[in-house]
This record gives sequence, structure tokens and C-alpha cells, in this order.
Amino acid sequence: MSWLYSKWWKWLSVILLTYVVAGSFFVKLGPGITSVSPIAMYTDSVYTFQITCYHSHFTDAKAGKVQLWFKNRANYYAPLSFKTTSNETAEATFAVSALQQDSFKPASLDAVINDELDGTFALRDAITLVKATAVDSSNTALLISTEPEVKHNKHQLVCYPYREILYETIRNTFFHVPMWFAMTMLLFASLVGSIMYLVKGEERQDTLAHQAVVVALLFGVCGYLTGLIWSKYTWYIGVSWSDVVRKLLLEDIKMAAALVAMFFYLAYLILRSSIEDEAKRAKVSAVYNVFAFVIFILCVFVLPRLTDSMHPGNGGNPAFSKYDLDSTLRAFFYPAVIGWILLGFWILSVCIRLQFIQQKREV
Repeated sequence: MSWLYSKWWKWLSVILLTYVVAGSFFVKLGPGITSVSPIAMYTDSVYTFQITCYHSHFTDAKAGKVQLWFKNRANYYAPLSFKTTSNETAEATFAVSALQQDSFKPASLDAVINDELDGTFALRDAITLVKATAVDSSNTALLISTEPEVKHNKHQLVCYPYREILYETIRNTFFHVPMWFAMTMLLFASLVGSIMYLVKGEERQDTLAHQAVVVALLFGVCGYLTGLIWSKYTWYIGVSWSDVVRKLLLEDIKMAAALVAMFFYLAYLILRSSIEDEAKRAKVSAVYNVFAFVIFILCVFVLPRLTDSMHPGNGGNPAFSKYDLDSTLRAFFYPAVIGWILLGFWILSVCIRLQFIQQKREV
């Protein structure tokens, strides 16, 4: 365990986490459409839509030509007129003929905006089309599907990706997700310590296994609390805290399974405290720890993928690495994972030292 007391990786953890925390505060969120008003339109009527965006740069000289389309499935439709009114607002007029209403499946339209600086960004299902019950065949003003000049253009900004529901809370990716990575690595270290104790019978391996579980539970609680806060401001806006907890435990299998896994390790600590004989305590705890790690893997990595979950990567949802991460977010996310794991082992080394000091005093 001498590697635990070397200094270089501790300095690395400080550098990485300083870099990540600074990035979480100072890097801006990318452009996106926050709202389109009105949100519904009837056929055979011309509507003027107010489009409100976030961190867009319509009036910037580098933006070039700002374009907007309304999209249904793979079809793009140009508005009757379009103009930008400020950096983050625009106005467009649009109409759909009742003769075409049956071709809009689903009966909704995405709003898509493009410029050279902000790239291409959209609001899914921005407008709901209310279909007419009777069709006026005399109205021949039909929409024509157009081929946009640019279907997808990457922004020229250093920013985090704008994701519906997440918005600014996407920064929590650097804190919530790495906590579980750190917890998993610490529990794996505890597993190795327990196995080594069963093989060699060295007390220091038992100490490693015990303290690694303690530190892992600390990170597990932090991961659970950051997830609780994140869900409150994304999935459950306006819901009381008690209802948030109840919904998470009943509706999200990953949060419930993670809590069950943590209770198994809490039982590990209770088991240790209930056995007075040191040799017997170490041996029984080591055996229990092996089974607890298997249960942890099943609860956190296997079970959530077998059923529906609101978490990315579960229940048919795309994994967060595919859906949420872009090059800028990756530049901070991966250092965050490494930094939090290193910090976890740093805390573990301190706990082991304190345990050794306490044992020497007792002798």
C-alpha cells in the first residue's frame, strides 16, 4: 500500500479538480431555443411566432445569415417571413394548409435555426398543429418542402451543449456522475483488500478494505444528494422535496437500486462493529464484502438496464456519453472523473493512517 502515500497523484487531483471547478463556473452554455410562442396553430391561418433563444448571437457580425425552418420528420419548411429582433429573439410568420394536414405526422413542428457563429440548434415539438375537422378545398396555398442550405452546422464557440430539460444544470455532470465512478473504484479497492486478506491474512489489507468502504459510502451519499438536487430542478420542477424522494424511489430504478446497494455496505459496517474478535471480524467481513460487491454491480450496472429509467443509458434511453457530451464537455468531464477518483484515494490514505495511529495507541 506504499503507493497510497506518494504525493504526485495527490497534486494531480488538486490540479484536475481546480481546472474542473473553474470550468464549471466560467464556461458558458451553448445556444439553444428556449421557447416559441404561440405553441399551437390552426390550419389555414397565418401566425406570427416569437422565438426566444439563449446565448445566441444573431446581431453579431460573425453570425452571418441567420436562417430558420420549421421541421416535420425529415421535411423542412421555410416561413413566410423571418427577421431577428435582437441577439436572442426572432420573429417568423408561418401557415399550414388544411389540405396538407394529414401529411404532418406527428402533428408537431420543430423550430430549427442556423447561423455561422451559433451553428444549428433546434427546439423539438415547438409547435403543435391543430388539424381542421372540415377541409376547404378552395384554399390552394400549399407549403413546399425546401432543402435547407445547411442541415447541421457546428457552433464556433467554446461552450457546453444546450440540452432541453438540463439547461445550465448540465454542469452537475462534473460532480454527480464522477461521484459514482469514485465510489465504484473505492469499492473495487475494498474488494481487492478483502480478497488479499483471505489469501494472506494481513491486517493492513483488512484495514484497507474497511476504510475504502467508509470513503466509498461518503462518495455514494454525495452522489445521491447531487442526483437528488439535479432531479429536483430538471425532472421534478415545482414538486416538493418529499415527493421528489418518493418519485425517485418509485419511478427511477437506478436511484432505488443504488440506495439498496449502499444499504448492503452499511450492513457491512454494522457487521464489523458487532463482532469483537479481530480475526473473526476481518474474515467474516472479507467474505461478506465479496458478495456485497457482486450485489453492488448487479444493482448499479445490470438491473437498471433491464427496465425503464429516466437516467441516460437505461431503459432504451441513449447513454449520456452519446446524448449529452460534446468536445467541450468531455474536456472537463474526463478530468473530473480522474480528479474525484484520485481525491477519493487521497481521503482513503488519510483514513488508513488515522486507523494505524489509533491501533498503535491502543497497543
